[in-house]
Amino acid sequence: MVEKKFLAYILYITLLEIRESAYADNNSRLYHLADMLHNIPFSLLDDEQAKEEYKKVLQTVEELKIFDWLNNRVKEFKQRFPDLED
Repeated sequence: MVEKKFLAYILYITLLEIRESAYADNNSRLYHLADMLHNIPFSLLDDEQAKEEYKKVLQTVEELKIFDWLNNRVKEFKQRFPDLED
């Protein structure tokens, strides 16, 4: 379990580093993506937190109007994991 928490941590902190770099480079899209995603790694350690974080992602996609980004990720996900289709 320590390994799982450590992996979650390094994903979390790296997303924060990406966010900081995007802010410094005035890369709004990358900044907002990293900001939206940085809490996800720790939420994956708990099913209820993961569901809440999923809702937050959908809400942020709506607020930022980045539907193309989400639609592309859904398409990629379905192609990579066809067995998980509803």
